[in-house]
Amino acid sequence: MAIVHVPVLLQEVLTELDPAPAARILDLTLGLGGHAEALLGRCGAEALYLGVDRDPQARAAARARLGQDARLTVLASTHEDVWDLPEFMDWKAEHAPEGFSAILMDLGVSTLHLKEPSRGFSFMTEGPLDMRMDPEQGPTALEWIADQTEASLADAIYGFGEERASRPIARSILRRLSEGRLATTLDLAAAVHAVLPKEPAKRKGLSDPATRTFQAIRIAVNGELSRLEATIERAVMALKAGGRIGVISFHSLEDRIVKRTLRRLSGVHDGPGRTSPVPLPKVVRLLHPGGLVASDAEQAANPPSRSARLRLAERLSQHS
Repeated sequence: MAIVHVPVLLQEVLTELDPAPAARILDLTLGLGGHAEALLGRCGAEALYLGVDRDPQARAAARARLGQDARLTVLASTHEDVWDLPEFMDWKAEHAPEGFSAILMDLGVSTLHLKEPSRGFSFMTEGPLDMRMDPEQGPTALEWIADQTEASLADAIYGFGEERASRPIARSILRRLSEGRLATTLDLAAAVHAVLPKEPAKRKGLSDPATRTFQAIRIAVNGELSRLEATIERAVMALKAGGRIGVISFHSLEDRIVKRTLRRLSGVHDGPGRTSPVPLPKVVRLLHPGGLVASDAEQAANPPSRSARLRLAERLSQHS
């Protein structure tokens, strides 16, 4: 069955990045190619689009979606590591020596991950406890859990999932593991539901109590937050003067890092203390400082957009 992918905040991305006919665009999270297709549709034949993704299934899907568009180049990498990849440096030196016109990062889990049970991201259907965005690299979620103590697992669930019941949940997960009853996504959800039953949340119209634990383990397995600040900084420095960066986040942990980093690069000090201990060069101008969220119509038509926030900045011609 074909996976239907509807990119979030698409109109806002098109309006704010506003690519020129000969734009040079860097998409650090190509995914299934929804934003790429729309942005390329706004560009002319002279434009070039460099898409980066760690997931081989996503790269294949994006190529299939975009057909034989000669303007597209796809690289296999993470957005953290692409900067030092020889293929990236060669492409940039040849095609965007002055910097990129626009850079996009969509930090959400893709439709591919959530809809494909074998990837192990969702508790809606049974699948192996994998959760790796690159299924060819690193430990699976089950292997990662097996390597944790109760304290370290609880800390991850609290830190990355903001889950107040992290300690009893960690205890429940490791108990099931020791009993040989932790192998699938439904097993993990059952461990959470043993502590936080889902029926009360369902009656109140709240999200499933397992959501925060799944988020936390996914973030830990993929190291999603560990170098996000540095990635955003490198992306900003790769923009040409007047170029724009857009970052879409889906939960408060990501958004906090995005907001803080872009504010710092705009010369704003957020503490600690009233003034920065070192000068803060003004590298970008913030656009829509509070960020942009999906319209009511989009939220109704595309539920994943409900938690999305797009933050934007424009590269200045010189540091202030």
